[in-house]
Amino acid sequence: MGVSGFIAGRYLFSGKSRSVISWISGISAAGMAVGTAALIVIMSVYNGFDKIIRDNLDANTPDMVIKPVSGKTFEASGEPFSAVAGLAGVDSAEGVLEETVAARYGDRQTITRVRGLEGAWQCSVSSALAQELGIKTYFTDQLALFFPSKSESFSMANPAASLETIKMRPKEILQSDESLVVVPMEKARELLHIDSEVTAFEIYGHGASVRQVRELFGPDFEVLDKYQQHPAVYKMMRYEKAAIYMILIFVVLIVAFNIFGSLSMLIIDKTGDIETLRSIGADQAMVRRTFWLEGWFVSLLGLVIGLVAGIALVLVQQYTGIVKMPGNYLVNAYPVVLKWTDVLLTAGGVAAIGALVSTISIKEIKK
Repeated sequence: MGVSGFIAGRYLFSGKSRSVISWISGISAAGMAVGTAALIVIMSVYNGFDKIIRDNLDANTPDMVIKPVSGKTFEASGEPFSAVAGLAGVDSAEGVLEETVAARYGDRQTITRVRGLEGAWQCSVSSALAQELGIKTYFTDQLALFFPSKSESFSMANPAASLETIKMRPKEILQSDESLVVVPMEKARELLHIDSEVTAFEIYGHGASVRQVRELFGPDFEVLDKYQQHPAVYKMMRYEKAAIYMILIFVVLIVAFNIFGSLSMLIIDKTGDIETLRSIGADQAMVRRTFWLEGWFVSLLGLVIGLVAGIALVLVQQYTGIVKMPGNYLVNAYPVVLKWTDVLLTAGGVAAIGALVSTISIKEIKK
């Protein structure tokens, strides 16, 4: 930066002949600082909620799910299904039977998903379904599940006769936002009238290789990892974060135009200095570079203050939980997760905005 940087630094920290210019420069730096801090804090809060959602999905989602390419059910027997348990990183594997059914508890009804598991020995419901139907595990009321019968034709005179029905008393509530009922496999087979087939084959094990499993099952089956099982959710979260970043960066851009005003007034105020620089041999590029650096230094000053303030606020919330969440949620305080990629994106975006506004401002300097 050389001489231009030295002069720009002097302009930044020395008093201006008109105090209003100093005030506008200070407001510009403060605005950039507030915008930068807001970016860090809001992005960190979003990361906190994002982590809660991902952890919830991770806890209720198998590492891999195997489904047929065509058809809805299949026999989970034969060489691939017996061999998959021996793969490195696979902890367990089991077939599941899942279908959409009608549910009734007391005088409330809804549509939900029933999942039959070999290892299940009681009826468990998700917290979402329990809240919707008012299910209490300490009550003796039974949860009734209904599914169209495959052996009986529909009767207008007696529609209930056309439905397969099972009744069980819910004994456990699972923490899940998905509407779901987990029952023993034999109960699911009784309801769905399916003898031995399953709708999916689930694999658990963080070290399991998706590529190896796909090679084992071949083209007749599709193997879905955690992200492929919920593609819409993960895509939506990425888009939401990008939208939040763009909106906040736009707000910072609007605030940054205060720099345009202060720099334009400074150029007018320093007309005599510009002529002095030219008289001692400074060319147009050096003069413009000096005032460009002055504007950029204002934005960088706000950026540094905002980064320090934003990171400090996030760390205080992370370790103390000083800002509480209203209502009854899984967490008492607003969750925050500080990611250094967000810090770098914020710093890069704010610095670029400062450079852009400074570039526009120096066009006021005439040759």
